[in-house]
Amino acid sequence: MSLRDELQRIYDQHGQLTPALVVTEARDEGHPLHARFEWDDGVAAEKYRQVQAQELIRSVKVVYREATEKEAARTVRGFHAVRRETGHVYEPVEKVAEDQFTRSLVLRDMEREWRALHRRYAHFKEFVDMVRSDLGEQAA
Repeated sequence: MSLRDELQRIYDQHGQLTPALVVTEARDEGHPLHARFEWDDGVAAEKYRQVQAQELIRSVKVVYREATEKEAARTVRGFHAVRRETGHVYEPVEKVAEDQFTRSLVLRDMEREWRALHRRYAHFKEFVDMVRSDLGEQAA
């Protein structure tokens, strides 16, 4: 049975599909998805703390344009993930902006993410309309 089939089975059984339901179902050692999870609580806890740290890092914002009467403040993330040989590391936005090589790495990742988003949703007319509307508002 494929991963999709097993997830569909969980959905059919519960009428919804959530990460919590998948973990609950997969907890049984005989379940087909059991081996796809880390069940050592020490290892899993450390990985979860790393996810929490990522969320903390991504939550930091830097204001680059103060709010006016007509417009809300404009912000960017304070740290950007930069692909390195050893994996992603977070760099301060100022370093990304100043360093041509780092900036080009981030821009390549942006393009890859945009293309993936486009492949995923371009077949929805509403997505295309939404993007056009957002771009039109920003141009004004």
